[in-house]
Order: sequence, then C-alpha cells, then structure tokens
Amino acid sequence: MIRRVLTLFCALGLVGCGAVGQERVSVELFVGGVDARDPFETDGGAKVTLDRADLAFGPLYLCAGVTAGDLCSTARFEWLGTVVVDMLDGAGVYAGELTGVTGAVQSWMYDLGISSQLTRSEPYVLDAARELGGVSFVVHGTAEMNGVEIVFSAAVPLHQANSTEWGLPVIRKSASEQFYHDVVADGPPLFVKFDPRDLISGVDFSAFEAGEVSFSEGTEAYRAVRNALASGGRASMTFGTSW
Repeated sequence: MIRRVLTLFCALGLVGCGAVGQERVSVELFVGGVDARDPFETDGGAKVTLDRADLAFGPLYLCAGVTAGDLCSTARFEWLGTVVVDMLDGAGVYAGELTGVTGAVQSWMYDLGISSQLTRSEPYVLDAARELGGVSFVVHGTAEMNGVEIVFSAAVPLHQANSTEWGLPVIRKSASEQFYHDVVADGPPLFVKFDPRDLISGVDFSAFEAGEVSFSEGTEAYRAVRNALASGGRASMTFGTSW
C-alpha cells in the first residue's frame, strides 16, 4: 500500500508531527449507501430504476491539513482495507477501524478498490475491486424515456493515470467541501455514505434505442459515469453516534 515515510512516522508517533500528549487511537468505520431502490429522474428526464449498484471502496486516509494529496504529510488516520458497498442499502455496515493519533482531521482521500503505487508500473487491484471483476463500480438498471425502455449496465474502473498523480489516492476532498473533527479517545465512529443516483443522473439516455445496452469504454455514457465517480458521486463523511 501507499506509504510515505513521514506520514507513517507521524501515525506511529516516531517523530514530532503533532502536539505533545497525542495518543494512539482507533476509530470505527461504517460504510453504506442510501435507500435508492425507488425510481428517480435523471438530469435529462429519464426515469431510472436501479437493480444493482456496487462500489469498491478503500483504502481511506484522514489528514490533519485542509488539503489532502501531496500536502497530507501529517496524515492522522488510515484504513488500508477495502470493502464492496451496496449503494442501494440505506443501512451502514461495519468495515473496520481507522488507526492513528488524536487530533484534528480536516481532509480525506481514498481509492475505489484500485491503488496506484510508486513501486508498481500498473494499478494494483485490491480485494473489493477483484470481487467486482477488477473494476470500481458495477451498476444494472432500467431507464424509461419517451416511451422507450433501456436495460443498462456498466462496469467502470477508476484509478490514477500514469501521467497525473501516480502514487496518490484518486479521490480527495475539494476546497469547497466542509470536513472537520477533533478525534479523541473513545470518540464517535466515522460514517461514509454514497448515493448511486449521483453516478447515473448525468447519463443521456435519449441516445439509446429500446433494448439492452452496456456502457462501453469511450462512449458518452461511460464517461458520464466515470466522471461522476471521480467528482459528482463523492462520499459523504461524518462523525456521529448513529447512521
């Protein structure tokens, strides 16, 4: 997995990366989706019903600074696991524990089951993505538009490209997203939620004829889903006492 020496040393308390008195703690992590089995309308006016929306999530890192990525040299917490999230299930499931040290966290970054690592020339497919056939997101559903019914499916991987930021998680908190929590011992868990409707709403179903279609790489529909994975369908992350 991704390991930056300073980040690792900070997490282990081997160098002076935070305030005196920090202690090693763990934070329970719950992940899930929303109850999205009812039909919904896309941006283009199609009525969509989802039968399956599975997402490979993880690893996850929480950072002390307001900006993740290269500036996350004081990462406080990490969860190196992966899990398949049923995005149609509105009840969160326990995924594991983030480990790190007490103190404020103000940003996050994560992968979707596929990691780019400086020690490898190709993306590394982790357990959750392998469970989905080597991709980050699998979706099946039906769309109705102008009296036409389309049965659609897609299987989309998401990872860093060699020409961009190899070695960093693919999704990171933006400057406009609000995230702050002061982690203490025996504090509340972190809830990570995804809404599958955000990943499909941008697809233009008017381009399809009635029947079955699989969004293939290079098509507008495929790009719409992939772009939503990277930006529009980002996780909602909150610390709390109940899902």
